[in-house]
Amino acid sequence: MNPKANGQLQTEWSWWIAAYLFLGGIGGGAYAIAAVNWFLGESASASTAVGLWIGFPALLIGSVFLLVDLGTPRRAVLAGMKPGTSWIARGFWIITAFMVLALLHLILHAFTAVGQTASGRMILSVVGAAGIVCAVGTMAYTGILLGASKGIPFWRTGAVPVVFVISALVTGHFTIMLIAPFYRGVTAEAVQTMSLEAAALVVLEVLAILFFLQAAFKTPDPRESALRILRKRSFVIGYFILGLAVPFVTMLIVYRSVASTELSSYVPIAAGAALLGLVGGLILRQSVLVCGALPTLNIAGFEFRRIARPKDPKPGIGMLPPQ
Repeated sequence: MNPKANGQLQTEWSWWIAAYLFLGGIGGGAYAIAAVNWFLGESASASTAVGLWIGFPALLIGSVFLLVDLGTPRRAVLAGMKPGTSWIARGFWIITAFMVLALLHLILHAFTAVGQTASGRMILSVVGAAGIVCAVGTMAYTGILLGASKGIPFWRTGAVPVVFVISALVTGHFTIMLIAPFYRGVTAEAVQTMSLEAAALVVLEVLAILFFLQAAFKTPDPRESALRILRKRSFVIGYFILGLAVPFVTMLIVYRSVASTELSSYVPIAAGAALLGLVGGLILRQSVLVCGALPTLNIAGFEFRRIARPKDPKPGIGMLPPQ
């Protein structure tokens, strides 16, 4: 049986939304890492500078993908209405606040000398702390929004926001590593530190995704989607192997070897691993979206599927065809 034939799999959210979730995650993750490193001081100056340059532009480009999916800017304005009852509206204001703070932080850090005075550093500290809160909210919001879609059991779990936050930090960190070698003054010690951080974040992501899938297998409704996602070659090979395992091993090699070897020798290796990690992050989001399925109902030994027909926004009930 082909589940696509009766409309069981959701088709409303696909690559445009996956790209938005991906770029929003990169923006939030890169900014959060940059802001935290700013509090650590000069030892992480390269990561701070690069991350701030990534945060706002990535989220801005991601918002363009969201507008394309919405079809008209007017819908984006309406999306901000009723934040008291709608997660879409709450997300609109969280993302708007984050974009303002990320742009302000970038301008103050890159184009002014505010950070050279005590009062200026206090201002940057306030902006950075507020920006981190909004960045985490932006990263978590995408998972919370999916969880608010009550018709898809696979998304309706608290593990989804956790997976998206950690994955956003991983992809944001990989984007920093991809660009950092072109930043003036980057040192072997900085690359070594970033490699170790990247490996640790990948371990966290593996634990989070395994917990998410294990939780999905506990109950029948999300189990169908979990089986589908594990049958996807792009998820197993593109995400798990090329997007997580290969970058993890590579980052450990870079961490152990870059201090005793010419930095330029490891820049292409680290950049290649970071690029694979980014592709894996995009595959993760697309796979979670396309594998979201309406549940199967089992009544008196007969299996039924909720069917969302193209011209009927409300799902009906249909019995499975004979096997």
